[in-house]
Amino acid sequence: MTITIGMMNGKLVQIIKTAKTVPFSTDTGWVLVCFDFEQAERKKFNFKWVPASTRFEWIREFHF
Repeated sequence: MTITIGMMNGKLVQIIKTAKTVPFSTDTGWVLVCFDFEQAERKKFNFKWVPASTRFEWIREFHF
């Protein structure tokens, strides 16, 4: 199992997945991030699609 974590605007976020297109926009290149990844799987609710051009301060992969 691998979890990808990044720092975005001073907050730790989990990178869930990437997509070339999304139904709500004609732009391409998107990243789905979770802002409350420290919660149990069932309690996560704060997800957001951000453009792939978004700058992360850092990104790291953690392997379990």
